[in-house]
Amino acid sequence: MPAEPGAERPVLLLFRRPPHGTVFPAEGLRMAEALLAFQIPVKAVFLEDGVFNLVKGQGKGTLGFGDLGAAFAGLVANGIKELLVLQEDLADRRVRIEDLVDAQLRAIRVTELRALMDEAKVVMPF
Repeated sequence: MPAEPGAERPVLLLFRRPPHGTVFPAEGLRMAEALLAFQIPVKAVFLEDGVFNLVKGQGKGTLGFGDLGAAFAGLVANGIKELLVLQEDLADRRVRIEDLVDAQLRAIRVTELRALMDEAKVVMPF
């Protein structure tokens, strides 16, 4: 899936880590916000344990952490067309698409992820 002629190639952000225990998802969120502020095209893919970042309400309760899922959903309003999630990793973790935040989401397969990586200007894992 090559980029449209004349279109700037996107920065591909890969969210691979769970929402708590490291700073990586939060730093990836900040990176996405910064790129969007400069009108740089961004695509965000949630894979491996990173799919847990999009689970509804995952920051509430006794942990007292903020809800990263809601913040990621907000990226759609700020210029990301959709949040992509790897279908195989959802299945492996027994997470359903209905369990995820209310946002423009699309489940993709590994083959589409490979194409997105080929198309990207830069791939940044978080």
